[in-house]
Amino acid sequence: MRRNRAGRRWLTAACAVVACLAMSASALATPGSLEWGKCTKVGSGGKYANAGCTKAAKPGKEGWEWTPLSTPVKFTSSKQKETGPMAIITGAGGEISCTTASSKEGEYNAPKELSNVVLEFGNCETGGFECKSPGQLEGSIHTNKLHGGPGVIKKEAKEVKNLDGYDLKGQTSEVWAEWSCGLVSYVMRGGVIVPERNATGILQTNKMLNKRVIEIFSEKGGGGIERFEGGPNDYLESSVAGGPFAKAELSLSAIQLTNPKTTKIELRQCEMNVC
Repeated sequence: MRRNRAGRRWLTAACAVVACLAMSASALATPGSLEWGKCTKVGSGGKYANAGCTKAAKPGKEGWEWTPLSTPVKFTSSKQKETGPMAIITGAGGEISCTTASSKEGEYNAPKELSNVVLEFGNCETGGFECKSPGQLEGSIHTNKLHGGPGVIKKEAKEVKNLDGYDLKGQTSEVWAEWSCGLVSYVMRGGVIVPERNATGILQTNKMLNKRVIEIFSEKGGGGIERFEGGPNDYLESSVAGGPFAKAELSLSAIQLTNPKTTKIELRQCEMNVC
């Protein structure tokens, strides 16, 4: 069955075990610049001149102050209703179809870290067999807990214009998820890189947000984001029935909301001589 690209952006990695990379994405972030936090208007005396806290304020002018994230901010995610079924494309060429995707837990818990993310996929099947992760109901594939940090996807002449995002990889081991469909077992390892986008899907660093679009798209033929600038490979692999690992595909389009939804945070990226 042919599926549109948006519908395959969540779970195209059924056969690609996400390798837990030794090098953290946060290690690639610009010191003092690329981090999660809050930009708050303080009136006169503020260090920054704009609501993104990326431009230096002039003395005596109203300004904003930047506070790196110090208290965890929780979030939830769910697949966008208008997208089609998600598909996990395994390294062996098989396809697993799932009709729902969500995340009931996850949190930004430090300026350069998010953690405890568990992605839940429902109504998953292949070849007439339902799929399930250990301990889950038939049709339910859950990832292990995932974590990651921010990084630069594409550098521009000015840091404030960089394309930024974060990665998600196994939190306690290199295994991203594992499940079985009938008598066939699957293991996924590695990681995925998620560009920072606002609620309308526009690439959006340096903006206080409580709603984001989570878009992941990777293909064996190319087109996905497979590493941060200057970093190691960061993509999904999978093993079927104990066979060798091979690069897999993962597609997903979802909406992420902070909890409570009134809480806004920003992924800030600005120039070294300003931040």
